[in-house]
Amino acid sequence: MLSSIFRVTLMRQSPPLCQANPPRARRGAKRRIMQNTLLDILIIGLLVLLFGSIHRKHATVRTRFWLLGWLFVLVHFGLMLVTVSDSAEQALVAAAAESALALCGAAFALSSGLVWERGWKFAVPAVLLSVPPVAYVAVTFLYNATLPVLLLLGAASQIAYAAVVFRFGRGGTGAITPARATVARVGGMAILAVEAMWLGLVVRNQHGDLGIYPIFSEIFLLNALLYWEDFRRVSAGVLAAVLGLAAWGAVFPLALTMNQLWPHLHVNGELWNVPKYFVAFGMILTLLEEQKREADARSQEYRVLFENNPHPMWIYDSDTLRFLRVNDAAISHYGYSQEEFQRMTLRDIRPREDVDALEQTVSHAKELGSVMISGPWTHILRDGRTIQAEVSSHAMIFDGRRARFSLVQDVTERQQLHYRLIHQAHHDILTGLPNRLLLLDRMEHALASAARQSRKTAVICLDIDRFKQINDTYGHSVGDQCLKEVADRLRSRLRAADTVARSGGEEFTVVLGDLTTAYDAEKVAEDLLTALRKPMIADQYPIDIAASIGIAIYPDHGTTASELWRSADAAMYRVKRSGGNHYVLVSHEISASTSEANELEIFMRRALKEGGFEVYYQPEYGASGGFRGLEALLRLHHPRYGLVTPERFIPIAEESGLIVPVGSWVLREVCRQIRQWHSEGVVVSRVAINVSPLQFMRMDFSRQVRQVVSESGVRPDTLEIEMTETTVMRNLEEVARQMRDLAEFGIQFSVDDFGTGYSSLRHLHQLPVRTLKIDRSFVGQVAEPNGTSALVQAILSLAHSLNLQVVAEGVEREEQAEALARMGCDSMQGYLFAEPQPAANVAALVRSGFVPILRKTSAPRIPV
Repeated sequence: MLSSIFRVTLMRQSPPLCQANPPRARRGAKRRIMQNTLLDILIIGLLVLLFGSIHRKHATVRTRFWLLGWLFVLVHFGLMLVTVSDSAEQALVAAAAESALALCGAAFALSSGLVWERGWKFAVPAVLLSVPPVAYVAVTFLYNATLPVLLLLGAASQIAYAAVVFRFGRGGTGAITPARATVARVGGMAILAVEAMWLGLVVRNQHGDLGIYPIFSEIFLLNALLYWEDFRRVSAGVLAAVLGLAAWGAVFPLALTMNQLWPHLHVNGELWNVPKYFVAFGMILTLLEEQKREADARSQEYRVLFENNPHPMWIYDSDTLRFLRVNDAAISHYGYSQEEFQRMTLRDIRPREDVDALEQTVSHAKELGSVMISGPWTHILRDGRTIQAEVSSHAMIFDGRRARFSLVQDVTERQQLHYRLIHQAHHDILTGLPNRLLLLDRMEHALASAARQSRKTAVICLDIDRFKQINDTYGHSVGDQCLKEVADRLRSRLRAADTVARSGGEEFTVVLGDLTTAYDAEKVAEDLLTALRKPMIADQYPIDIAASIGIAIYPDHGTTASELWRSADAAMYRVKRSGGNHYVLVSHEISASTSEANELEIFMRRALKEGGFEVYYQPEYGASGGFRGLEALLRLHHPRYGLVTPERFIPIAEESGLIVPVGSWVLREVCRQIRQWHSEGVVVSRVAINVSPLQFMRMDFSRQVRQVVSESGVRPDTLEIEMTETTVMRNLEEVARQMRDLAEFGIQFSVDDFGTGYSSLRHLHQLPVRTLKIDRSFVGQVAEPNGTSALVQAILSLAHSLNLQVVAEGVEREEQAEALARMGCDSMQGYLFAEPQPAANVAALVRSGFVPILRKTSAPRIPV
């Protein structure tokens, strides 16, 4: 059991008075000790609250174990106030108080970064620093421990201490340099040697109950060493904490020495607790110093980031908008000097019209109080140029003022690219005019405005006449120059409120708003035609331009943009078909034909999927009356218009792009029908099929024909492809290539409506053409006086000289047949012999095989 004198020494009281002191004096001393202990508990309790608050805001390993250590100190002082009468209980309380002090020392050791260099496994010896001392206190206070047991526990405490010391500098993070590690280990081993000798002397002299003090002394001296190695700088906080820990460790040998040498010397008990408060004061100062160092480091980093940042940055007063500080990038980018910036405000770099928006934005930023990104804004440079900038800012206190820190990013190129992309999305690249997307938007706005104001709006469709010839003759670069010149001329003749757009290859659309009468639109159309008729020079070539114009008026000809546009387009094509170079206003007739065309187009699309097309066949007879073959003629059965002839729906099919799938359907249907006739014993030697020029323009036309004929199993020479002279001459080289390919396959060719086109027999002679069909316009007047007999005779003579067969179309009267027979025409077809028949009636025609050509009276027609 510890003697009363050493308990007083450790429990922060002065060495007790002699036993000879009277009881009243002893009672007075006890009261003073309790009063001082209560004061210590109050102070230590405040320290615990302070370290707890620090740890809550800045949780680290160091603050966590510092808080734990001061909690153990608080427990130590609290147990000193516990008064019990039983000696066993008194020993238990004393043992707990001493153990709390040992745990405090271990917690302080665990706060060091040196013991955590390799994580928690590396910190195990520091944890064990408290185990042998607690065991030593327990066996000393509670049991009569033998000398070997005390020696064993003392040795264990020294081993734990040595394990901590020898690990200095062994961590993987390199917490201290090898040189510092060596110094720390040497210092630690010196403390270990001295304390081990003291412990050995105490135990050897049979004072085992005093052996705990060398252990306590070396723990707190070790903490002084660890603290110094953690921070290793001469500062008020570090020196106060290191010296306080060293003094705390020196209290134990000093108190024992004074008690042995001067037993009657009275020392105020508060003196022994002064090192604890130095340690606490030093720890708090150290934390403040660390925060200041971190703040200084951050300030230096911020300064470097601010000064050297490639983006312009500045700080401005939130109330006056005056620049307080700018970085080098802002000076370089904006052209103002540092002094000029400090005499300016944000208003000085913004256009006048933007100042109100600027002040509203700054006011809004004050309300938000957080980071705000705004822009793009227009900023004015010193040389007068402007840039587009995005600004990111946040509130701060600068030199005691409410300010905002701003980072500026120049987004001028990005904005220019953005505007270019928007412009390209809504404008034609070649002419710079609005495209169809923007045109529709402008058209909708014009119609809405006209509806509100009860005014008229005109939609004008303009197409350059024979523009393909310009491209084919002079090249596409000249054609592009012509289009740009046309765009400029159109723009120059229109008001700023009007819209002119390029809506197609050589098509332009004009929207005229705020009109009183349709005559206003007609005057504009005349003016546009006059402007376009003026000669132009493109790449040194003189070019004459003419145009076809169609005009639709809101609300006379429609109330929606699509309806007006469609009607104007139909009127424009009517002008084009009549020769072009003038304008026409939409009429009821045009509107009706446009509506009919739209309805037929929709019906044809459905007919391709669901049925509605039918192939009729008109026979062809030789001059002697013998059956020579059939011509396949397409018919369309419409529920409202009845049987629609090709003259009505073929142009619509060509304009809408339906001609190719319709032509493919006709080819497959004719091949299927020929195969069916052959299976029924009806032999048809030849069936002619009309092919559109657009079909021949496809590069794969011959391949598709070969494929369909091969799949159907029909003999290729059974088929004859009819094409017009225009088809032959439109693209002679490509047409000749595909014709020769099909001719090698066995397909026959004939030229339909011969005499109405621009071809020459010389060109036809170079192609695998077998038959010419004289157009019905020549046949109709062949028997008339001063008619076309001479032209027909010339065609027959030239054709026969080239070994070509000739067929006369549209023979309707007997005198026509007689005249053609006298001239030597090879074959004829027309209503004189038979009208076009459905496939079901063809068998009877083929089996009859012969009709007389020359008659005294009109020949009866074969029933349909």
